[in-house]
Amino acid sequence: MDTSVNTFFVSEKISKIRWLPGDLQANERFLTGTWDMPANFVRLWRLQQNQYADDYNEFVPRCSDKQEFNGDITGLEFVDTDLAAVSCADGRLTILQVNRAVDEDSLEEKAQSEILHKFNASGDSAPCTGISVYERDIATVGEDGYLNVVDANDVHKVRRSIEADSIALTAVKYVNPHEVLTANRMGVIRMFDIRAAVDETAVTAFMTSCEEEKRSNYVSALTSHPTQPHIVLAGSEEGSITVWDLRQPGFPASYLSAHNSAITEIGFHHREPSKLYTASEGGELWLWMQQSTMNITTMENKTSENVNPWLNGERAKNRINVTCLISNLRKSINTFDASGSKIICGSDSEAIYVIDSVY
Repeated sequence: MDTSVNTFFVSEKISKIRWLPGDLQANERFLTGTWDMPANFVRLWRLQQNQYADDYNEFVPRCSDKQEFNGDITGLEFVDTDLAAVSCADGRLTILQVNRAVDEDSLEEKAQSEILHKFNASGDSAPCTGISVYERDIATVGEDGYLNVVDANDVHKVRRSIEADSIALTAVKYVNPHEVLTANRMGVIRMFDIRAAVDETAVTAFMTSCEEEKRSNYVSALTSHPTQPHIVLAGSEEGSITVWDLRQPGFPASYLSAHNSAITEIGFHHREPSKLYTASEGGELWLWMQQSTMNITTMENKTSENVNPWLNGERAKNRINVTCLISNLRKSINTFDASGSKIICGSDSEAIYVIDSVY
């Protein structure tokens, strides 16, 4: 795999990064969110050809606009091609409009919610720790243990508010229009049916695996397969990946040792579901790629040819190749996004990394 890594120092710790969807040509626009800075921003960037081209950077990102926030950016997802939902540590949700132009793109705040997450005892705002988007619906979770669902067209009105847990929630993921997964700091994942008018009881609950049986292993990142959403993957504090089949959620379908530090983000390539990416606090970015079934022995193929390799338990290790794209940064890689053959990621090293020619 002949890849190139371009590094751009931006003097900000990057917590979230996302390509803008919908570009017909090679993707060139993206958003970043920051954390742990005196002032935190969502910035709109555009990759431009480097007129001083050298052997290292064929293109450079240029910031065309920014929006300031009152706290760390904890979630950044697109509702449609030009509308982004942003969650913040101040407990609010903001909708940003991206205005594309030939010369100078711009950002515009369309709406901002009231405080969605509050601690019951003090009434103080609680950090919103994550968001997940399904069409126009946005699910948020926070350190108050609540799951809220709002409509992107009216973020001032909370459609559903569920006390999902008694402790801080760390991740949230839509698996279909009606069911949402939440994860907490004890490693427990719960699924809620958001259609239920009154009942706040989880439809099902299950726990992440851990190398040490008597130790909790909190869920640090959560995703589902893009074409088979019943396959759910959780990245954990210990750096492992636990996989479940929601059709049989009683026990994990697979457990894979991975990084030596907490997984910060986990996600599939949007258009190539055979590719999974993981980032870690240890400064690593890995590509997990499903092998062609032509490489699998005839005996194994007869028994599992129709089974997604992520559900193959111990055999998953033999059906998935792992490639290290970035390593030894010594600072956490917090976020990434893939589009076509390009991957962008952001880290605590105050840099943006653009990896090209990943096939």
